[in-house]
Amino acid sequence: MCENYPRSMDNDVKEKARILVADDVEAVTTLLVTALETAGYDVEVATDGERAFELGNSGEFDLAIIDQLMPGRLGTEILRGWQEDGIEMPVIMLSGVEDDDVVVGSLESGAIDYVHKPFRLPELMARVKKHLG
Repeated sequence: MCENYPRSMDNDVKEKARILVADDVEAVTTLLVTALETAGYDVEVATDGERAFELGNSGEFDLAIIDQLMPGRLGTEILRGWQEDGIEMPVIMLSGVEDDDVVVGSLESGAIDYVHKPFRLPELMARVKKHLG
């Protein structure tokens, strides 16, 4: 194999994308973990905002799916903290909040997408795939 051959083109070395799922509702995290792992992603779960912030700050994730309303920190607070700390990762905000100010605030805080709960799993999975490239 040529050393300059791109890793993404080499099926033997293909790495799983790591996804952080942050939601305090167990049914949501179970559904997302099952779907994402079935699709071949490596998934880690945080059930509160503080843990989500800590995990995201590790810089070990390729994408995060974060609920807006969690104990500890709001999703927008997590995003702003990551921006302040120089963490760059695509984030999909997942929330039952349909207020325009919250949606806009999430996008202005760094989210690349906002998906309303209840969500359609095939649509969310398509967004994950799109944002991971």
